[in-house]
Amino acid sequence: MPNPYPTTHPVGPADSNNSKGPGGVTPAPPTPSENDSFASPSLSSSPIPLSLPPHHPLSPQSSSPSPLPPPVSSSSDSGTASSGVNSTASGRTGSAAIGQLFPTTAIAGNQVAGNDSSTDSRPTETTPVPAAVKNAKITDNYAMFEDVHAMMFVGFGFLMTFLKRYGFSSVGFNFLLSAFVLQWSTLTGGYILYWNKETKKSYIDIISLINGDFACAAVLISFGVVLGKMSPLQYFIMAFIEIVAYEANCLFVYQFLRATDVGCSITVHIFGAFFGLTVSWINYRKETKEAEEKEGSVYQSDVFSMIGTLFLWLLYPSFNAVFAVDEGKLRAIINTYYSLTASCIASFAFSALVTKDKFKMVHIQNSTLAGGVAIGTLADYIIQPWGAILVGGVAGSVSVLGYRFLTPFLANYLRLHDTCGVINLHGIPGLISGLGSVLAGGLATKELYGDGLEKLFPAGRSPQQLAAYQAAATGTSFGLAIVSGIITGVILRIPIWNVPTADEMFDDDMPWDLPKDDDDDYTMNGNATTGQFRPSTNQAYENSLEMQAREKKDEDY
Repeated sequence: MPNPYPTTHPVGPADSNNSKGPGGVTPAPPTPSENDSFASPSLSSSPIPLSLPPHHPLSPQSSSPSPLPPPVSSSSDSGTASSGVNSTASGRTGSAAIGQLFPTTAIAGNQVAGNDSSTDSRPTETTPVPAAVKNAKITDNYAMFEDVHAMMFVGFGFLMTFLKRYGFSSVGFNFLLSAFVLQWSTLTGGYILYWNKETKKSYIDIISLINGDFACAAVLISFGVVLGKMSPLQYFIMAFIEIVAYEANCLFVYQFLRATDVGCSITVHIFGAFFGLTVSWINYRKETKEAEEKEGSVYQSDVFSMIGTLFLWLLYPSFNAVFAVDEGKLRAIINTYYSLTASCIASFAFSALVTKDKFKMVHIQNSTLAGGVAIGTLADYIIQPWGAILVGGVAGSVSVLGYRFLTPFLANYLRLHDTCGVINLHGIPGLISGLGSVLAGGLATKELYGDGLEKLFPAGRSPQQLAAYQAAATGTSFGLAIVSGIITGVILRIPIWNVPTADEMFDDDMPWDLPKDDDDDYTMNGNATTGQFRPSTNQAYENSLEMQAREKKDEDY
């Protein structure tokens, strides 16, 4: 493929006493616009290169890395300004991964008053910050960042509270693991993958925080598979190892394959789901079967779980659109919007179908979200609203059928226990999204996308090549999730991690100091054996009086 980038470009601002930049190249004057921001390439009016040029310090093909990304420059020929950061046009395309996956460990800023650059490593005039980072505005993506942040802590946290005796652990460990992963993913991404050897720094901006939330989502998906069956220490070890494998997978998918995945269904949902499923399969124990009595829900726990569902459902368009750019951001919001509504309708319809004219709450809690997962990778593609509705309807239907037939089959015949039914909400819908991007990528033409084609896909690739790379990315995430899951599962089988017994599974009693009246209230209001809600004594008495009055009224009539 021909190299779309120039052979030389200015790097960093010129010194005040020297009109030329590094290498004797005269830098073009920066022309930042209101929205010219590394943190928000999506709001820039300029086309953004699809991948890092070979000479960029983060490029795997770089032979002589330059210390900094190029500043913003203007082109008199085209009349458009090109962004100084070589991110992709789509936040999660091959180029996107580096442009968006650029976590940092130094605070962005270009000058520190009174600093001596010879002794202070903070950015000064002699150690300039990349122009696009320096000009980043916190308001560009902060609203969507808050949406995604709430999805991790509130959405995932409450979604997992359906277990009648594991509510404290579900929301509490979700909180703990999320906080840990946000820090650990910044370190692994910044030091292992995107460390700049010349400046010995990486730079923190709003996109770095969003990247941490996406890494957090992958871990929480895996956490849902093993929920209630492991000790807190095992959860921690699993998250520690998974983040390293997750970052490696992102590096391969986005930088090497340069695949598009704006909603991260390939790198987050497929990877997180099958990583967790593999860990659960390796660590299957017969005690899990013995503890199934405590695995059910009660009326109140299902209501709390629906809070998480509603948060995720309402905020999902931000998750899929935060990395999209230009008109692709609007397409991602619209496609996710219609896909979610379709999966909601399909979930209710198929739930009534498979449970004989009654709705099952587990279907409504989870399958209604499958449309957001299934549309993720192709959210910014031109697929028309009917295409988004079709994807969401298929995902919701398949998810309900999975809860009804696939989850029991895996547990009974393959010894693969999936507490939250992650394979039905994240695994299969993620595969639908990946395969959907293969089909949609194969239909991507210049006539359909116009000038937006090169913003969304790597330049020079035919539709057939686009489809092939999307398929390769899907297979890579699936394969790496299995391999890393096996390694992690074997490590977690070592009998040093305080593994819970059958009595301690799906129960808050081991890790939490429970309220003194918890057991009494639980026995009164819920049946520990069947998991069915049973009203209190007063409520039962009132119901009995009401029923007697109704029967007397019928007799009089």
